Formats: sequence, C-alpha cells, structure tokens
Amino acid sequence: MSEIDTVDVIVVGYGFAGAATALTAREEGASVLILEKMPHGGGNSRVSGGNCVIANDNDEDAAGFVEYLDRLCFGTTGRPVIEALVRESRSLPAWFAELGSSLTVPDQLIVANTYPRTIKGPGFPAAPGGIGTFAKYCVPGPADVPPSRRMWEFLSAKVADAGVEVRYNSRVTKLLRDGSGTVIGVRTEDDADAREIRARAGVVLTCGGFENNPEMRTEHLPSTAMKFAGNPGNTGDGNRLVQEIGGDIWHMGRTSCIIGHQTDEFEAAFGIFFPAPGFIYVDQYGKRFVDETGIELHEFYRSLSEFDTERVEYPRIPAWGIFTHSTRLAGPLTWRSSGYNRELYQWSEDNSAEIAKGWIHTADDATQLASTIGTPDLAETVARYNQYCDIGTDLDHRRAPGTLEPLTGRLYAIKLHPTILNTQGGARRDERGSVLDFAGRPIRGLYSAGEFGSIWGFLYQGASNITECLTFGRISGRNVLADARTVTA
Repeated sequence: MSEIDTVDVIVVGYGFAGAATALTAREEGASVLILEKMPHGGGNSRVSGGNCVIANDNDEDAAGFVEYLDRLCFGTTGRPVIEALVRESRSLPAWFAELGSSLTVPDQLIVANTYPRTIKGPGFPAAPGGIGTFAKYCVPGPADVPPSRRMWEFLSAKVADAGVEVRYNSRVTKLLRDGSGTVIGVRTEDDADAREIRARAGVVLTCGGFENNPEMRTEHLPSTAMKFAGNPGNTGDGNRLVQEIGGDIWHMGRTSCIIGHQTDEFEAAFGIFFPAPGFIYVDQYGKRFVDETGIELHEFYRSLSEFDTERVEYPRIPAWGIFTHSTRLAGPLTWRSSGYNRELYQWSEDNSAEIAKGWIHTADDATQLASTIGTPDLAETVARYNQYCDIGTDLDHRRAPGTLEPLTGRLYAIKLHPTILNTQGGARRDERGSVLDFAGRPIRGLYSAGEFGSIWGFLYQGASNITECLTFGRISGRNVLADARTVTA
C-alpha cells in the first residue's frame, strides 16, 4: 500500500454534485481531492437532460414550491431537507454568475408532437403549489450542444481552474473512521495500487445510484426487467460504504424511469420518444394499457410494472410501441439530447438504419405485425383504437382527441422496457447534507449530495435531480468544513 495522502475534503464521484461540492469547498479555502472510479468524469450528469428547477426569487413562490415538493414526496422526506433545497436553489443563478456563466430559461422545453413530452412547468400540476412558483434553467450555449454537456464542460473547467485534483479509475472500497466514529478518510483501489487517503474535514459522497447493479435493481425496484439509460458506472457502491459503518439509507424503491429500447450492441438502453402522435403502446398480448400521450415522462415504471398474479408475469415487460409509416418518417425515435448512448450512436433521421438492424419490425398491416412480434390481440386492438380515432373519443384511456391518429397502412413495432434515468435511493441525509445513522444522528465527517440518497421518495419533478446535485453539493461543501472547524475550535 502506498503512503497516505492527506487533504481537507475528499469527494467521491465526479458529476455535477461532485463538481459543486469541490468548487464550494475550494471557495472556502480547502484542499480538495475528487475520486472517480470511471476513466472519465460526468457520471449521469453529463448525459442527463441538463436542466435544473429553481424557485422564483420571492418568498411567497418559494414557500409554494416547498409545498409542491413536499406533496410529491408524500411524507418520505423531512420538510427541513426540502426547504434547504428550495432555499439554496434561489442562490444558484448568482453562483453561476460568480463563476462566469449564467443560468437561463430554455426557449423550448415543450417539443411539439413529441411523446412523451417534457414541459417547462410542474410535472404534476394537480399538486398544490407547483404552478408558477419555479422555472427550469440551463447553461446557455450552442443549440447543437446538449444542455447537460454545456453545464458539464463549464463546471469541469472551473474545477480544473480551481486546482482541484481529480483521480480517475480510483474506486473507493472503504470509509475510514477514528476511535470516536468520525469519518477521517477512505481506502481506494486503482489498476496498480491500493491506498488510504485521509481527510482533515471529511468525506462527501456524490457517487450516484445503483441503476447498473442487477442484484440491487431486483432487490429494491418494482420490476425485475428494468433497463438503464445512463452511466454504466452507477453500481451502488456508496450504499455498501455507508451501510458498513451503520449509515441509514432511504428511497431505495424510487426511480426516475422513462420507456426505452435495449439492443445487444449497447450496454445502455435508448430512451424512446415518438416524433408524431401516430403510435400506441401495447403489452405482450397486444392490448393497450395507458393514455400514451398523457403519461408523465419520468413515471413509466408505474404503468409498466403491473404484475399479473394469475399468469405470474409482468405482461407489460416488454411492451411494444406500434406506429405508422408517417410517424416513422417524422424523425428519429430516440431523443438525442440525453442518454449514455448519445455520443456513441447517431440514430437515423427516418429510422431506416434501425429497421435494417432489426431493432424495429415492420409489416403490411396489424395482422402480419402481430404474427411477427407475437402479440395475438394486436389486430383487434388496432381496429378498436382506429374506431376511437373515427369518433374522436378514446373510450378506453381518454387520450386527448387531438392526438388520435389512426394506425393504418404499413405498421412498425419496437420492443420497449422501463428504462431508468437514475435511482433515488442511497444515504439518508439531513438538511445540512450530513449522512445519518440508523438512529437519525449525523455521522461526523460524512456528507452526501446528488442522486446518491436523493430526496425523492414518491413522485419526481423533472429536472430536479440536477437541482439537487447543485444545491446539496453547495450545502455539503460548506458544512463539511464548517462542522470540522467547530469541532477543532
């Protein structure tokens, strides 16, 4: 084992949360070391949607936003934690300005005729307090550069300018404690060495979720066949580190989940967004099960994870997207602004390459397509749906009349799974970013931020995971130093 290094603050994981933590600690004059087990930085942050939600800069709207988020959490998160996130969010525009950039409201978040839709306002407008109390922001830049990449390039450049050392391919295997139980450092392993690194002030865990850990997905999530669209390095390492020293965990069954297509060629799945309304979702038997154009973008696992106790199966895993020739020609089926495959594969504009690869199936009509993909009730379902298009009323799922486009002529099908953007479970934290033990007491010297132990315990407001990365990165970056100074004073 190599000689022991010592710094003020160790940050485990290098995405937006790790960057915000490191920059904040450096602003306080601390020496900071970031440890990242992947060969590159960015984590899920770099391949996310890239937007963050920020409360309007007045007390009334901020209070309303707290009420809204509290309602979405359904009592699973302490109100002081939610209040801390909202309060800190209001300072983010000023902080970005101090760093030399800005946060602006994107011109277009509502993408016309793209399903599922991403919107500027609350994902759950029926919940009180959400309408008009916050807005979505991103780092401005060229339209052909995804928002998350713009934010990552800006923050990572600032981390480098601040003189923060980043060690890649460096996996943390153990949290070190002294005789009082205070976390004083970490043990790491890389390709060539194992070493201990000490932290004078403490350790901040910003190491992401467990979406690429099949055993943890099976144990904690509502269905057993979920795919993932983000960083393959998110394997739940932080959960083991925290539990080994008696730390509590929370929100393990919660995930932000879209609908996607898994191929043999790629480790991550592609998020699927239909470029026109000429499509439906059906289960393994060819039956519709939801208003396809009304389901909330991040909540697909709720519909797809329905379990049939008589057949002992998940009839909607896999599901199928059935769509028309005009929808096929309207644009690529995947959303190019996010996902780990974003920079690995360029989906064809008319989906022809994906048909040639066998990712998309096609047939002359619904009867032939049903035979091709093995969905026996598909022809009957399509005929029934087309009748609803004729009368302008969806009697089964109340789909909006303006989206009822009949499925006629040559049809196409793509296999679909619930696809995780990120998991929310991890270390339970308080409003100061401290990781708590099973008795609800802060573990001295240990803090967390971002997706690892996120606040979302029930419903998830889109773009708020990045808000949480930035806000609790700032909060934990300040408090890891403030608490250490209090102890030594």
